[in-house]
Amino acid sequence: MWLIMSEEKKKIYREPNKSEEETTVNILYGENKIVIYTNKVPLQKELYKILGEPEKEFYRKKSITGSSWVISTEEKSKISKILLRVNLFDL
Repeated sequence: MWLIMSEEKKKIYREPNKSEEETTVNILYGENKIVIYTNKVPLQKELYKILGEPEKEFYRKKSITGSSWVISTEEKSKISKILLRVNLFDL
């Protein structure tokens, strides 16, 4: 495991094993929300730049192992930025 120091507020991210990397995007239709969770460090940094602080950060000791953002479906500009700028699918 590698620890990566981020420029954003000196956050320390823990790089997951390649076989354990995951990103989930859930659309909660009844609540009009999109929930994005990832443990991939580059994606966490990109989402942090676009969406700001995550709703929740998951820690192991003092390093971040994953982050989760909640976006209202009314925030169309943020959703557009994510789809256009962020490589969610690692393509």
